[in-house]
Amino acid sequence: MIKSINIASLMTCLILGLTTNSLTAKEIHQHKSLDIGDMPIPKILLDVSRDEVDGVNVHVNIENYILNAPNSVDTEHKDYLQGHAHVFVNGVKRQRLYGQYIHIPTEWLVKGVNQIAISLNSHRHENWVYENKSIVGSAFINLEAKELVLHNYSSQPLTNLHANHNQHAHH
Repeated sequence: MIKSINIASLMTCLILGLTTNSLTAKEIHQHKSLDIGDMPIPKILLDVSRDEVDGVNVHVNIENYILNAPNSVDTEHKDYLQGHAHVFVNGVKRQRLYGQYIHIPTEWLVKGVNQIAISLNSHRHENWVYENKSIVGSAFINLEAKELVLHNYSSQPLTNLHANHNQHAHH
């Protein structure tokens, strides 16, 4: 079955995607980059759902990465990169993230298409990069649309869509 796509929504998503990707890339690149070296490549995918009261909830699915606060560095798992994440909404850095779940309130969103992007960062605020690309997950959403998520992007897609149950996904 072929889904019909609202051309206006698709064009808005593409136009907003070009401008907000530039803003996000600019914001992300304000920090120094740090290559992952020989470590397993961290992978990321955002799962966005409507919140029953306000805005949306985001589950950050990860593989090969330990997402934690600077004061709770995991010294037992030296075989994976670790750090925190930066949360961007429409190109604006909103906060740091130390766990896999975040609530995005409606007040951070605009009417129509919005982009939520999450980059993985070292605890020295360097952007983790692989092959000169920041490791980032992004979702384009529209609260007014029947289908909330219009497009989902990952610089390093998950190999296992149930990664939160995988032994290499760390909370």
